[in-house]
Amino acid sequence: MPKLYFASPRDLAFSEPQPGIQRRLIPADHATIALSDLAPRTVIETHKHDTEQVGLVMKGSLVLVIAGEQRILTPGDTYRVPAGAAHGARVFEEPSQVLTIWVPPLDEGSRSVHAI
Repeated sequence: MPKLYFASPRDLAFSEPQPGIQRRLIPADHATIALSDLAPRTVIETHKHDTEQVGLVMKGSLVLVIAGEQRILTPGDTYRVPAGAAHGARVFEEPSQVLTIWVPPLDEGSRSVHAI
């Protein structure tokens, strides 16, 4: 992958890991960084992975469950998912946007599966 020091949204790799989620990947050597647009009422089923994950809600609101603990997140709220912790989410009635970082980076196969 070529080194990108600056990028506009049109320059970033685009994917739809599941219906209702449009994601742009921001290139990095030691992390996977994604800006995800989530459609209203999108459900992200409970899953887990071997990487730590942190995120920031940019707009909209969603309920996130991490290791059995549930919270409603709104713009400016952050979250942390330890490696191996089960987590899932549900978007409320308005579009949402989340910035997510996985460390270490997700492998190529996991990038297409993990939405947040």
